[in-house]
Amino acid sequence: MLRFLPKLLLVATAFAPVMVTFAIVFWFDSQRYLALGLLAGAVVAVIACVTVINLAAKQLSINTVVIKSIKPADKEIVGFVLAYLLPLARGTQFDGVPMFVVLGVFFLVVMTSNAYHTNPLLGLIGYHFYEVTIEDVGYTLLSRRNLHNTKAIKSVVSLTDYMLLDVTKVK
Repeated sequence: MLRFLPKLLLVATAFAPVMVTFAIVFWFDSQRYLALGLLAGAVVAVIACVTVINLAAKQLSINTVVIKSIKPADKEIVGFVLAYLLPLARGTQFDGVPMFVVLGVFFLVVMTSNAYHTNPLLGLIGYHFYEVTIEDVGYTLLSRRNLHNTKAIKSVVSLTDYMLLDVTKVK
């Protein structure tokens, strides 16, 4: 469960900007309670995700690693930006069902493909996503630090099968 929950929350927070965009659409369509509910949902998703990340850092077993390569993980940003803007492509009338179906399919694809590391809300609060290689296996590394050197990463915990959390103590 502790492996599924971080993944679900990382995907949910990656899609939280879609909730914010829908909230804006609903606000201007005079559906203010729905708009406020979506904004609250986005905030709750981010808080829950950060809470689970912090718990994982404290409770999961820490592994020492040797990173072979590191680079920023932001290549899927265009697809996410399109998903974020999709609620605005509504023409003169909002028809939510097809849009929710498209977003639902996109959510499932992201959830099952391990492509959820484009996460602007976590980025706003100081998290960075990196592609790293350990023993010829690629992972996504989540860190609160700006990393430019593979030697800066010494300890990680495994959040999901392919998502690691940097827990290296900085001196």
